[in-house]
Amino acid sequence: MTEPDRDPYLIASLRKGLEVIDCFAQRESWSLTELAGHLGLNKATAFRILHTLQESGYLTKDEDSGRFQLGMRFYSLGKTAMRHEQLKWQALPPLMHLAESTGETVYVGILYEGDAVCVQIVDGTELVRMHSFVGKRSPAHASALGKVLLAYMPDAEIEDYVATYGLKSFTANTITDPARLREELRQIRDQGYALDAEEMAIGLRCIGAPITDHTGRPFATVSLSAPADRMTPERIATLVPQIKAAAFDISRLLGSPGLHRRAAGAAN
Repeated sequence: MTEPDRDPYLIASLRKGLEVIDCFAQRESWSLTELAGHLGLNKATAFRILHTLQESGYLTKDEDSGRFQLGMRFYSLGKTAMRHEQLKWQALPPLMHLAESTGETVYVGILYEGDAVCVQIVDGTELVRMHSFVGKRSPAHASALGKVLLAYMPDAEIEDYVATYGLKSFTANTITDPARLREELRQIRDQGYALDAEEMAIGLRCIGAPITDHTGRPFATVSLSAPADRMTPERIATLVPQIKAAAFDISRLLGSPGLHRRAAGAAN
């Protein structure tokens, strides 16, 4: 195995672990001896790496044969990655329609490590509009993207969020009191959408509505942002149904059972 160029930021042990993982793309299972020989590692080093990956759920070991194979942790991560990739592309047509019909910039975001993360974006057509980028992160409690997803969490998870990440203030409008946040999240659940009333940045207002997955669980958000002077109460009232409709269309494309519940409700 060729030694990589020396890099002061490289974690050598992690790199070796990743090289071990890569081997399972070539072959379904490996013994300790096979893997050590293939990578040019001594058996003690190879064993420590395999044991660490096994204890973390990334590998499993057949005790009879002593061979290692990928564990359920990779299956779970793979499902999550595929779901987010599917979300990114299934969301695009409804987002494009929403941006065209409103003239405003629209997004889809997910919750990751306490932040709302933008995974898809379509710019609006207004001359003055909000600019963002895929991968942009915003604290969940201060954004419409994030507040929607917090709203559908169990109470215990909301408490964990507050304890772990806090409620940092960004403007005078940011919610920093846990009791007020809980009340805001209850209102979001009741009305089915969230507002960011210049809580992340003065001059910026956003509206968000939940996207549900194939189980009917909210796991992403459609959001629209615009300068505050265009987001009057009257315009917000006209935008909310359009944003909810886009969220519903994306959910439908992802196989959400919400489609059937909505259709049944309409029939009654």
